[in-house]
Amino acid sequence: MNTRPVTVAVIGVVASLLLGGCGADGASPDTAPPGAAPPESAAVAPSASKQAKDRKDRSGEDRAAGRGQTSDRTDDEPDAPTDSTEEPAPAPGASPSPGSAPALEMPEAPEATVSSLSELLPPSNPAPLVATPLPRAASAQGRLLSGFPAALRPTRATRVQSSSVSPSDDRLQVGLVATSSQSPAQVLLAYRTRLARRGMTETATPPSVAGSQAAAFRRDGSVVTVTVTPRGSGTSYSVHASLRAERG
Repeated sequence: MNTRPVTVAVIGVVASLLLGGCGADGASPDTAPPGAAPPESAAVAPSASKQAKDRKDRSGEDRAAGRGQTSDRTDDEPDAPTDSTEEPAPAPGASPSPGSAPALEMPEAPEATVSSLSELLPPSNPAPLVATPLPRAASAQGRLLSGFPAALRPTRATRVQSSSVSPSDDRLQVGLVATSSQSPAQVLLAYRTRLARRGMTETATPPSVAGSQAAAFRRDGSVVTVTVTPRGSGTSYSVHASLRAERG
């Protein structure tokens, strides 16, 4: 009896069984054969990704459309609130809110008022306005007397019309009438500066005729009055004084 064909058949059957078992055990449960439908999770993932992409495309189109359109908000509508911490500027005339710094700091106390030019000048040690012995009485037209007190001499750009001196006991009466190309204010300023440096203090304004202006000065027992009157482009002025004589 020939057993070779039977042996070959048995070997073939065994090999088929072994190969079939190995193929079944090694196959991955997630691997689908060709032509099979994809698992449910695989089908859902592409759909969700596509929806997200569609939403992104639509939002991009909306932003592009928004940039190309003009706003329908009018100037009367309030702006949307922001997160800025900057405080808005107060309206004109409105009082600052409590706790905020004032817009303008005022001095703690008002500045002292100045009543005369002497208060603005540095302290001085004035010499006597007139010293003994006093000059003899005299007067002159068109010129200044030699014994005329230096503190009361005419200002610059002046033409003397008359000058006079008259002693009486320990006092000297002085008079001057002149014209100047300077303005009345400049003439007064010149005498105010000069007499303040000699220690004289300006007092209340004395009365004067209409159109004129006067200034009075005092020191110890001496009194000086300067009166200015506009004359064309210049000034006509007079000086009258009663000076107490001091030892020179």
